[in-house]
Amino acid sequence: MLVPHVDENQNTVAFKMELNIKKTTSQDLLSCGNGEGLSEKLLLKPKAAKSLQTERVPRSSVLDRLQSFLPQMAEANEKLKQQMAEAPAGTFDIESVEEAEKVIEMVSVMW
Repeated sequence: MLVPHVDENQNTVAFKMELNIKKTTSQDLLSCGNGEGLSEKLLLKPKAAKSLQTERVPRSSVLDRLQSFLPQMAEANEKLKQQMAEAPAGTFDIESVEEAEKVIEMVSVMW
C-alpha cells in the first residue's frame, strides 16, 4: 500500500511503500519442518566432533611430464630462432607454401 510522506525540509511529498507483513526474526525465517534450522539441513555433514585434518595431495604425474617438456620446448624455440636468423628471408613464411609440400590446414569455426 502506498502512503504519502511529507518531507518538511524539502517541501515535497513522497510515497512510501508499507508492507503489512508480520516481521519475524531471521532464525524464525530459517526454521523449517521439525524446528531444525535450514542451515543444518543444507550441510552435507553436520558439525564434526573433531577438528579437520589437512592432508598433502600426492604429486601429479602431469606436473612431472610438464616440467620435463618445458625445457625441451625452450630448447626447440632457441634452435628455431637460430635457424630463422641464418636462413634466407621467406623460408619460414607459413603463407608461402609450394604445391608439392604437405600442409596441415586448420579450420576454426565459431558459432
